[in-house]
Amino acid sequence: MNAKDAAASLYQALLTEAQQWACDDTEDQEVLNAIARAHTRHDKLALLQNSSLVPADLLSAITDALLTLDPATYSPDPAPTTLGPAMPDPELHRIRDASITVVDASSEDNTPSDVYEIQVHGISVVICRRAQWGPATNVPYVRIEDQNEGQGLLLVEVNNGGEHEHPRASPGETAA
Repeated sequence: MNAKDAAASLYQALLTEAQQWACDDTEDQEVLNAIARAHTRHDKLALLQNSSLVPADLLSAITDALLTLDPATYSPDPAPTTLGPAMPDPELHRIRDASITVVDASSEDNTPSDVYEIQVHGISVVICRRAQWGPATNVPYVRIEDQNEGQGLLLVEVNNGGEHEHPRASPGETAA
């Protein structure tokens, strides 16, 4: 059995456990219905994580195993955003609905520091240091990417300099 199949079996066991713990009350049944309607396994797992259908220690252990066995299915975006060549051994950490991916610095591609990607609420923030940037070396670098779809607005503030608006275009439009 490969890791993806093992994760699928483990997820099914978790869902069965949740169904057994569920009461006949409306709230538990609504959670189970929402899980059944969710589009992705990640969404289904997130609904389970936010419910009280499974004891927290069991849910935490199974979630950790699912993310280890099959991060492509069970995490919102398992691939860290990298700058330049891929760096070795990213570590994915889940905190509530957020994830933090840490990629170790690599002397092979002159990466001066670790890369940290934080993903929460559909926003990806990459933080690292750039080795060469004009006359300065070892300059902090932050990239923010709004991964939500449709029209919207991203407000960004740097060093208490006031909010800057970054509109998100709807499909087919170009951002201003």
